[in-house]
Amino acid sequence: MRITTLGTSHGDPTYCRFNSSNLIEIGEVHYLIDAGAPVDALLVRADKDFARIKAVFVTHMHGDHVAGITTLIKMLLKYPKEGQHTDIFFPEAKAYPALGAWLKAMHLKWPSPLISTNVSKPGQVYADDRVTVSAVPTRHMENAGNVFSCGYIIETEGKRAIFTGDLKGDFSDFPEIIREEPFDLCFCEMTHFQPEAALPILMDCPIHRLVFTHIHNPWHGDGERTLREILSPLPYPFDIAHDGDVFELPPSTKGTDA
Repeated sequence: MRITTLGTSHGDPTYCRFNSSNLIEIGEVHYLIDAGAPVDALLVRADKDFARIKAVFVTHMHGDHVAGITTLIKMLLKYPKEGQHTDIFFPEAKAYPALGAWLKAMHLKWPSPLISTNVSKPGQVYADDRVTVSAVPTRHMENAGNVFSCGYIIETEGKRAIFTGDLKGDFSDFPEIIREEPFDLCFCEMTHFQPEAALPILMDCPIHRLVFTHIHNPWHGDGERTLREILSPLPYPFDIAHDGDVFELPPSTKGTDA
């Protein structure tokens, strides 16, 4: 599993970071967690084949996580290849009529047999012969009428990664499963809470490697040094992600000869 943090900013793009999007590559197949703008341009610059995108998983319906979806769909429809199909998972069903109206306003042929739309709910939402994806609820959208928001667990090749999505300001909805079960990689946002509030919880998590993304303004540029100092007590390796960073997880060799 190869994960590229395409966009690593918070609610706004900044001088050095674009909005949230993460590319997961398993062999020749691609998956996306979130589709903040300009996800299509970032994929083009990374020389990725849109036809290989099997699924897109949106954590919540804030623009910095989903505003790039229409231009992403445009690219999927504009350059189709034989056997291509993409599943898109939104956390709210009401997104679909609005999405369809905007795609038609862009003069795209919609609906399309190349794309299926789905609604994420707690638990397993997707599986194919390479990966299983499960949604883990958060409470980030409580103030929007308690609509659904989530993180996603990716399981493949004997490895487990989790993307927290955005969290509450007190860090109380940091997924319980991360506190109880080991993860090879955890991608955690770093905008909606103070790092000092998160540190006591993170200290006791059985995480092999932690990656902070969705980075708030105070931690850009010279502020990154301050954030590293605050987080330095963590008992495992951690990274502060930038646009285009790559994280590799080789397949597990458990059960095979050394």
